Amino acid sequence: MKKIFFYTDTPIYGGAERHMLLLAKNLNKDKFKVELICSGYKQLNEWCKNWKDAGFKVHRLKVAHKHDPRHHFQIKKILKTEKPDILHLHLWNPGGCRYAFSAVDKRSTKIVSTEHDPFPIQGLKKSIKKNCLEKTDHTVAVSDANKALLLKLYPQLKGKITTVHNGIDLNYYSNELLHFSTQHREKLREELFRADPQDFVILVVAELHPRKGLKYLIEAFARINTNIPKIKLVLVGEGPERKILEKLIKRLKIVNQVVLTGRRENIPQILKSANLFILPSVKEAFGIVLLEAMAAQLPIIATNTGGIPEIVENHKSGELVEPQNIDALAAKMEEVIRSNALMQKLAYMGHHRVKEFDAKVMAEKTEKIYDLVLK
Repeated sequence: MKKIFFYTDTPIYGGAERHMLLLAKNLNKDKFKVELICSGYKQLNEWCKNWKDAGFKVHRLKVAHKHDPRHHFQIKKILKTEKPDILHLHLWNPGGCRYAFSAVDKRSTKIVSTEHDPFPIQGLKKSIKKNCLEKTDHTVAVSDANKALLLKLYPQLKGKITTVHNGIDLNYYSNELLHFSTQHREKLREELFRADPQDFVILVVAELHPRKGLKYLIEAFARINTNIPKIKLVLVGEGPERKILEKLIKRLKIVNQVVLTGRRENIPQILKSANLFILPSVKEAFGIVLLEAMAAQLPIIATNTGGIPEIVENHKSGELVEPQNIDALAAKMEEVIRSNALMQKLAYMGHHRVKEFDAKVMAEKTEKIYDLVLK
């Protein structure tokens, strides 16, 4: 039995954190014992409870913020006491987890790091990053696009980096939707989407952040709104761009056609209640929400950026447009909405495609990396 400790210094509960728990749940329990180290921020309380409910031990650090040097000393103490075989670091940004790198005794513990959202950094941060990479035994990229970027930024990773696409729990999605009836769907559409049964609902599930390109989608929606009757745009999520988007919606005079729901938990049911899913990202490391939309059998339009083309095969399991291109996005939306045959094809092909991204596949590929570094 090998001990694998997961660690992140994230202050938020988001996609990378959900990925960590899903991976831990799907690793071979007869071969690997997983525990979590994370900060004691109250924003992570629910996430940590989910870990404990799943049977994992959680070590929480008493730190004030991600720059607090107490990270180093507390992690060092935990590692010295528990002696894990691998510390699997999950970097939510390129400069993350630096105190953990310095706390590891490489004589007893190997380091695997997953780069969830790499981007170029400069100056002192880049120098620290290079020192961290020297201690890393293997790096995981969540997409081939990320892998290519990391190799360009840090050529020393050659031979020590592997792509492992994020996955989703397909059994969970099947179970969540098994008893989701037409009546439940219509009730959700009415209460959350404020939609009539005849309305065509375009859905986005994303953080309200500039990198998600939501303002371009709103502009494109406003252009087709006058051409296509009874369409709605629903944005599920929360974030720093909310007020800017609300002002844009008012300026475009589409307040009655656009709904901002805030953050929601019942994502499978929400996806199943919409007619079309769009992810208009300017920048996207992977785009796991696309897998969730495919699992709910929704037709998809997305942007040709980052790891998205590794999920969405253009004209097969979805339609791709270039980021920030309002004209192209509006034209593609209208094309898909007006063709029931195209929507059925995209939904069918997407639902078939998502089987390649089952969480079990993700876990098996990760286990091979653990085996490799432990040899």
